[in-house]
Order: sequence, then structure tokens, then C-alpha cells
Amino acid sequence: MTLLAPPRPGAAPAQTPALPPFIWQAPATSFFAAELQPAAATPGPPAQQARALLRAAQQAGHLHPRVVGALPFDPTQPATLYVAPQVTPGYPDWAAKPVPSASVRRVSARPGPAHFEALVAQAVSTIRAGGLHKVVLSRLLELELREPLALAPVLGRLAARHPGGYTFALPLDPAGERTLIGASPELLVRKAGPHLCLHPLAGTRPRQAGPDADAAQAAELLASAKDQEEHALMVEAIRATLAPLCRELHLPPRPQLVQTPTLWHLGTPIQAQLRDPGLSVLDVAQALHPTPAVCGVPQRAARQFLAAHEPFARGLFAGAVGWCDAAGDGEWAVTIRCAEVGPEQVRLFAGAGVVAASDPAQERAETAAKFRTMLQALGLDSLGTAL
Repeated sequence: MTLLAPPRPGAAPAQTPALPPFIWQAPATSFFAAELQPAAATPGPPAQQARALLRAAQQAGHLHPRVVGALPFDPTQPATLYVAPQVTPGYPDWAAKPVPSASVRRVSARPGPAHFEALVAQAVSTIRAGGLHKVVLSRLLELELREPLALAPVLGRLAARHPGGYTFALPLDPAGERTLIGASPELLVRKAGPHLCLHPLAGTRPRQAGPDADAAQAAELLASAKDQEEHALMVEAIRATLAPLCRELHLPPRPQLVQTPTLWHLGTPIQAQLRDPGLSVLDVAQALHPTPAVCGVPQRAARQFLAAHEPFARGLFAGAVGWCDAAGDGEWAVTIRCAEVGPEQVRLFAGAGVVAASDPAQERAETAAKFRTMLQALGLDSLGTAL
């Protein structure tokens, strides 16, 4: 079976010659895989597929294989999974050199600023009419490239700027021509034995330049009734999902501030103990996904609203990305602050949670702020001012 691997010395130049096929840098575990084995299409949910893949890898003589990949936003769509026969702990040794700006021919946003604000206003009206409490509306930013993008220095910049996040690179096709990259701030779930850790985020403000203004922005977020409501809806939905699966569940009574280089978030660290330690991290991820942080409350009503009004299919955006080992342990992050990179185009994704008190202009500005994580990594931070 075909293996994805870095090009051989002397081979024709590839889009990202120094980039291993899979990269994962996180506070708890960092590793990369020099080879990936694409998973054959098999029936069943991702957790079931992962068990079969890992069992087959062990039978083939691989001592410590891992399944790596991404779950789509829509759980009815197929996951993108690979087997890493072996992994190397740590992070690739990136060359310390300036990151060149991406060479962009054309930029387009879907929906555009005015259209997105109109969608937010429509969502607010729907929420106030009843039946929907929260919905997360999102946007795509599409960059048409003049020349292929070198991914290794972009990943290096993301990893350096976001050491507390989850930096990743995952191929989206066997040839490695399209790659999902990002630096997610949000842990969907980590599992070690029976122990679970989660750190969901909801409620956002852009960082400010001066320390006083930045501190005031953080304090305003923490005191915001609108953001506290949005966050509470998410935490309650996650609690309701985890309660039947866990014999112990610990949730702080109020959210905490979480900072990235570009944003302030409200976050709630959650600790739990599984009733059945035989459940894998992917079993838990499937139960949780999609959380209200990327979809809404109630989930069915939110998905119906998105299907009717969001002008693009999310695909892997707002899904989950991560890994699972043969013991069922691993970690998965929410696929946000990310981009899909091809030879001729980069597609960026950002969303904002809408509740009854949402202001359309502020929600649009939130998506613009979220685009900045990837725009900065691409050397294109100035584009964010027009979004």
C-alpha cells in the first residue's frame, strides 16, 4: 500500500520538501510521523475504524502504531484517517529563518462582511423567536496563490507563536498536494487510561496593543453577560454528554480567561473519569462532536439553520484533528485557527457564536480577529483589516 513520506534526496522539489506528513505539537505530547499509511475505506464510525486499523498494524509487526487524522464537522461524512506505523517524539528541527509572505493573486471571503452581518441578524431573530438558543456562523477566506506555499516555515511560525496550543499538519490526499494546517487553542478531549481532560472555549475578544487596553478587554470579556451565556450553553451540553459516560466529572463553577497571541477566550477546564476505561479517545470525541462551540444549541436545530443559510460546506473545518494509539489513549483538538493549503489556493476558516444578545458587527469583527492567527503565520496580517 502506498506510503506518504518525505521526498527522497535528489527527487523533484515538492510543495513542502522539509515537512513530515503528520505533525502534532501540543503541551502534553508532541511527535511527528515520517510515513503514513492511508486507511482503506471501511464501514463504521471512526472509533471502530481506528480499532481495526491499529489491530491490523500490530498484526503486521508494528509495535507502537497510531491512527492520526481528522473528523469532519458533519459526523455523517467520512473521516480522514491514516496509520502511522511509527512516530518520532518531539518536533521537527525547523530552520530559524524569516517566513516569507505568501504571494497572493486574489482574496475573497464567503460570506462577505455585509452578507455575514445579515446572516447574524437573521440568526438573532430566529433565536429570539424560540427553538434555537445558539448557532455558530462561520466564514471562509480564500486566497488564490501566485506560487505554491512553503509549509515548513509557516508551521514553524505557528508552533513558535502558539506553544500552548495544538499545532498540526495533516495531508488531505495520498499525493500530499493538499494539507490541513493550524494551531488550535481548543482541546476537545485528551484520554490517558480512564482519565479525561477537556478545555472547551466560547466567548472571544481580540487582543489589544497596549497592556492597559488589553487588560481592560479581558476584563470586559469576563464580565460580559452575552459571552457568559454563550459559554454556559456550551458547558451544560458537554456536561450532559459526559455524565452517562463518567463516574466522576469535575467542572469549575465559572469560566477562566485563556489567551493566545491574537485573542482572549473564556475557557472551562474539565476533568473526568470514565466508567468504562475500554472506551477510546475517539469514542469520547465522537460523543462530544460537534460541540456547541462550533455548532449550536440545540444541536439539531443549529445544524438545520447552518444547512439552510451557511453558503459553503465546512468539510474538515470545525471538526476535530488528532491521534489515537492502540490502548485507546490520545488527544483531539477542535479544528479551528486552521487552513487548507493546496498548490494554488489557501482556504481559511473562522466562526462566531451567535446568541440572542449578539451584535452583527461585533460578530463579524470576531471572525476577522480569528483569521489573524493564520494570516500572521502566512505573513499577511494586513489583510485582516478589510474583513
